Amino acid sequence: MNYDNTKNYDNTNTGVLFKTDPKKKKNENSPDYIGSLNVEGKEWTIFGRKKISKKNESFLRLSIVESKPKPNADDDLPF
Repeated sequence: MNYDNTKNYDNTNTGVLFKTDPKKKKNENSPDYIGSLNVEGKEWTIFGRKKISKKNESFLRLSIVESKPKPNADDDLPF
């Protein structure tokens, strides 16, 4: 298969989660998964934490926060 990486991909209304490296978790409340989510063009950061229900069933508890724009290197320039 030949993939053309030069084409633009529309990631509207899609998301992705990546497993957090256990060595990088700061404490037991740190997320087990971190990713990004696009909803109608607005970017969000998504977190997943592994939990066990009262019925002893495992599940992921999800939370999202609005992504902040990444600072532009030119923003620090005084002119």
